[in-house]
Amino acid sequence: MSATAPHPEAAEAAHPDAPELVVDRLTVRFAGLTALDEVSLTVAPGSLHALIGPNGAGKSTCFNVLSGVYRATSGSVRLGGTELTSLAPHRIAALGMARTFQNIALSGRLSTADNLMLGRHRLTRTGFVSAGLRLPGGRREERRHRDRVREIAEFVGIEEHLATPAGLLPYGVQKRVELARALCLEPRILLLDEPVAGMNGAERLAMAATLRQVRAGLGLSLLLVEHDMDMVARLADEVTVLDFGRRIASGPPAAVQRDPEVIRAYLGTGGNGERSEST
Repeated sequence: MSATAPHPEAAEAAHPDAPELVVDRLTVRFAGLTALDEVSLTVAPGSLHALIGPNGAGKSTCFNVLSGVYRATSGSVRLGGTELTSLAPHRIAALGMARTFQNIALSGRLSTADNLMLGRHRLTRTGFVSAGLRLPGGRREERRHRDRVREIAEFVGIEEHLATPAGLLPYGVQKRVELARALCLEPRILLLDEPVAGMNGAERLAMAATLRQVRAGLGLSLLLVEHDMDMVARLADEVTVLDFGRRIASGPPAAVQRDPEVIRAYLGTGGNGERSEST
């Protein structure tokens, strides 16, 4: 991890509805393997919190619990005053949590615009009959959603690609489409799973600038999993470090970078086995 000064921007005003996300002693076990061991962290409203660690540290497992894909063995996850650990993914999304994925999960044959419209699904009020029969109410609602899709595409910088099938877009643009689709859910908190993975240097810088705009312009809370430590140091207010499922450090980026346990984890000194990409 290279030492980088914390980014100079002060925390922007949070979205008026931005809730606090509190993870309290979260534990996840799979057939005797402890993937998360009493992990705690708090994402303050309007902040950008980074969750980092070597491969196999438990970052993806944590994201999957937060979004309802995995069930916790014990512990608590609260968004505002609502406990999430027993809720299905669609219920969690309805509370205002959206996520992107480490591996792109777009519908390649659909246009970019239609991929973004999928993100508007939970906000749709018109029934299938009205939509299918193209009744006036359904048409008006679709126009509103299409207009909002266009606004979000412009905000993220992909408006010129709205008519293009997502599968034909360059990889870096597809990553932006995935971010835009998450924003189309109108979230209050956004989980970003390695948003610059596989990008070149210019694309990484551009995505970092976009994430600053998302935070400043929309006032969202962001929880970021990322291996680009320079990017983490520039963007994050707070960093939580996992290693083999346990929290080993937390605090501002500069302090975390100097922590001996973090240095040990990243350099591999004292390691106790091979890591798996899956956790």
